Amino acid sequence: MSDTARLVADPSATDRPNVTVRRSAPSWAAMLAALIVGTLATGVLLQVFHPFIRHDDWMSMLPGDAPGSSGQFARNRFEGRWLNTVYWVLIGQWTSIVVASIVFFAAHCAFTCGFIRFFRLRNPGAIFVATLAAFVSPIWVRLTYWPGTLSASMIVAATAAWTLPWARRRRLTMSAWLLLFVALSVLSYPPVAAPVFLCLVVAELRSRVRRLALLAAGFILAYGVGVLTVYTFNWFAFGEFGITISAWRGPNPLVSLDTLTENLARYGHQFANVCSVLGWAGVISLACLLLAVLDASTRRPALVALAGVGVVVGLEAAQTVYSGVVAGPRASLWAWPAAFMPAVLLLKGTGTSRRLGVVALVGLAVVGGLTWRSDLGEHQATRVQYDAIVSDVASVVAEHPTDRVVMWMEPRLRKSAAGNMTAVTIQQMLYDQRGIYPRWCKPLDCDSIAEAVALQPKADVLRVDELTVVRLPRPPAWL
Repeated sequence: MSDTARLVADPSATDRPNVTVRRSAPSWAAMLAALIVGTLATGVLLQVFHPFIRHDDWMSMLPGDAPGSSGQFARNRFEGRWLNTVYWVLIGQWTSIVVASIVFFAAHCAFTCGFIRFFRLRNPGAIFVATLAAFVSPIWVRLTYWPGTLSASMIVAATAAWTLPWARRRRLTMSAWLLLFVALSVLSYPPVAAPVFLCLVVAELRSRVRRLALLAAGFILAYGVGVLTVYTFNWFAFGEFGITISAWRGPNPLVSLDTLTENLARYGHQFANVCSVLGWAGVISLACLLLAVLDASTRRPALVALAGVGVVVGLEAAQTVYSGVVAGPRASLWAWPAAFMPAVLLLKGTGTSRRLGVVALVGLAVVGGLTWRSDLGEHQATRVQYDAIVSDVASVVAEHPTDRVVMWMEPRLRKSAAGNMTAVTIQQMLYDQRGIYPRWCKPLDCDSIAEAVALQPKADVLRVDELTVVRLPRPPAWL
């Protein structure tokens, strides 16, 4: 029997590592069409080519001697993202925010297509809707405002997805792949390790339990190797075998039963926040998981996928329980793959399951797309507001070039974290667009400025004596 006939007779043969399946042109066309539709429908192109950059991401794109630049090398003491430092040295400091945003977006598109390939869908319509649903991740869109910091990690994820089919041909290359890409994830942005592992889970859905267990153990081991690598680098660089957790992260090291109880509660709160971000997508996902388990043709793959999600969630929970650090929903990159995987698996079930799978994926695409439009719209509205301030400041500076440019903010807002983030963002936008780097006003000047602001409460830029004052606005509601 020919290879083609054998694959038609035995669909599960496509799950075997040594069988190469050629993708037809309609499959690639369906993926490309989904990316185009998703890009146009969500309005993400504006963010890609006119990006809003969050406050601390500017440092990842500034040369070391630029105003406001924080030492990339020193940040590893608190973050351990050594691969990001390498990326900054070779690429990041030499590019612009637009280039960083394009790289980040392109890597996300590549990872999305690479992930969907592992489901081995043949129908172009099914491929289209699955790709579209995977693309509009409500978790990923929250990362798009840090392209300088996160581009390296997204390149790791995309490369992992596209090299996995080759790695699965032999045990040695499979082991090397797992160790390399999971460790690189830890060295760039640890949450990326979760979707990398879930790619492997989907590729191995029909493998034996023993192989699956070994791969799960290998993933945890590779993650540990990544952590030990970070600790070792920090030991050589800073004389500390480990990472110094910043106070603002609210660490609560596990030292007693009380801290265990507290940290478990913290992770419960963190998990609830992730579920809140998913919203109706989580409800759709749970319904699809139940249907996939009830359908005999999809039951085992659904349970394997669920077990894979359990591994990455357990690893995430263990880190919070150990350190007490609660991460934001954007760090739970496992959540969206976990949401759409059951629906995609239904596409390989019975007739009813396939139809329900399509409906579910359309629902997930709608939920994700609306989330993208809302999130991107809020950030772009803030970008327009800040652009206007930058333009006004530049006009005043052009008229009074000898003025000293300073920033002023209401004292109670200036003391807040959100106020500081707003200040740094506008400060860096001024430097990036106009070469102007304002600093905070001195105490005596601040008092005079406050009196002037009271007389001009709606002015974003004003002159006080020989100062051009940037009156910083209230932090946006989304911050």
